[in-house]
Amino acid sequence: MKKYKIVSLGLISIAATGVLAACGTQSSTPSSTRYIQYSLNSDLLTLDSSLASDVNSIDTLLNVQAGLVRFDKNAHVENDLAKSISLSKDGLTYTVILKPQLKWSNGEKLTAKDFVYGWQRTIDPKTGSEYATALSPVANAKDILDGKKPVSSVGIKAQGEDKLIITLASQTPYFEKLMTEQAFYPLNQKFVEKEGKYYGTTSDKTLYDGAFMFAKGTKGWTGSNKIFTLIKNPNYYDKKSVKARGITYQVISDMATAAQLYKQGKLDVAILDTPTLIAANKANKGFTVLPSPRTDTIEYNQSGTVPALKNTKIREAFNLATNRQGLLNTAAPSYTVLKTATPNGLDKAPNGQDFATYAAQPYTYDAKKAAALFKEGLKELGKTTLSLTLEGDSDDAFHKAAVDYLKQNFEKDLPGLTINENLVPKAQRLKDATNQNFQIILSSWGADYNEPSDYLINFITDSTMNDGKVNNLAFDQAYKSATTLPDVNDPEKRYADYKAAEKALYEQSNIDPIDTQAKSLLLNPKLKGVSKVNSAMIYDLTHASLTK
Repeated sequence: MKKYKIVSLGLISIAATGVLAACGTQSSTPSSTRYIQYSLNSDLLTLDSSLASDVNSIDTLLNVQAGLVRFDKNAHVENDLAKSISLSKDGLTYTVILKPQLKWSNGEKLTAKDFVYGWQRTIDPKTGSEYATALSPVANAKDILDGKKPVSSVGIKAQGEDKLIITLASQTPYFEKLMTEQAFYPLNQKFVEKEGKYYGTTSDKTLYDGAFMFAKGTKGWTGSNKIFTLIKNPNYYDKKSVKARGITYQVISDMATAAQLYKQGKLDVAILDTPTLIAANKANKGFTVLPSPRTDTIEYNQSGTVPALKNTKIREAFNLATNRQGLLNTAAPSYTVLKTATPNGLDKAPNGQDFATYAAQPYTYDAKKAAALFKEGLKELGKTTLSLTLEGDSDDAFHKAAVDYLKQNFEKDLPGLTINENLVPKAQRLKDATNQNFQIILSSWGADYNEPSDYLINFITDSTMNDGKVNNLAFDQAYKSATTLPDVNDPEKRYADYKAAEKALYEQSNIDPIDTQAKSLLLNPKLKGVSKVNSAMIYDLTHASLTK
């Protein structure tokens, strides 16, 4: 998934590095009298929770929308709009009682029917939600996605205004974690249908049920402006616990600029996205490095439109020609080499090992073997040379450096290969990935919840997030076994199935895992109430405050 989104990296100008060593000071303005200042590295794309799939949109929605549950500052699931959640003995039926007197930001009552409509809209194939697959454990969801059953049959029903009955297709021990995703948020049907195709395209065309809401008009998000403001939502059920006066976001693509604004007291967080920028700011107050459950992965277009990438030997040659450690040494020393589809530090297997260690596959750099396999693959294709395009983000420092490095890496180790670079804005890369309008693409994936299914679901044959159109029967079977009875209720078997799924991806070279990210950043020591469990959680400002 495009995931519970850790911040992406921004573009740095080498010419700007001379400014970095200058030490600024925090603003003398009393902290408690100003808004929290955050930045985004690229434009906000949507406020529609059914359609949001990019990191910035989901990070922003965390503060203005609420679902039944959310993650607390320690990454544990806690009730949000739900007063209570109980599960039947057979593990298939959740009974949810909503908190009393819930309201939307326009003052309308928020009821159980809003959840029913929200889930139905997300799973409706006509909506085109990339996150629709997240609802797969819910009864009838898969048949709805396949067009075999009506949207109204999805397993969520309202009983009165404050009670929900959720029915699952099969037992899913991690379902409450799954429900933290924006795909499970409620929606006000009357408002959404009134706005039609314009819902979520600006902040004035969106309703809110979270701790904050957007300011009105041009002070909010117009769909294209670079500075916008959140204010307290007076109708939020727990408004008394919201301490921040408000939040101002700025879109800043150059992280050198963000670092300088931080030192001037004009930003409360700045991501340091290159080795040069990190080195220049290590001594600054607030410097920290946080783990990040986010990966960078090369995906191959296996839809059939790129014949060479349907060839397993060609894909395996690319995997073997990927010098992962060399790339990280050059572009991101704090990142770690990845040997699974799932990130390091995401979850633990039943034996206590980190899942990425437990399920590690022998992805390795072997230039000699890569060249031999590439030659064999070319022969099978009736070719002696091959030209392919590698796409990445033009507004992401790591992507830009990685595409440059990998071009040289691949062309050196795979004789006869030409790599054409295609650097585009992140929004365009996401669109190209969704539409299979690419040959080879560098994707960044962030975690929504800490369980292997969160990543592996992206590669099942019928997943709405299977951008590379992976079609691996062994993988599909292993994933199905892990997520259905009887294995889903046996942790030993479930995690063994997940490991088998990782093995199947490796053996067919369906993907090329590169790294697990870690974020170096400057974080204002006066900013309290922000989780530091990992860098994915510094964007939830529901309980944040600035001290004097």
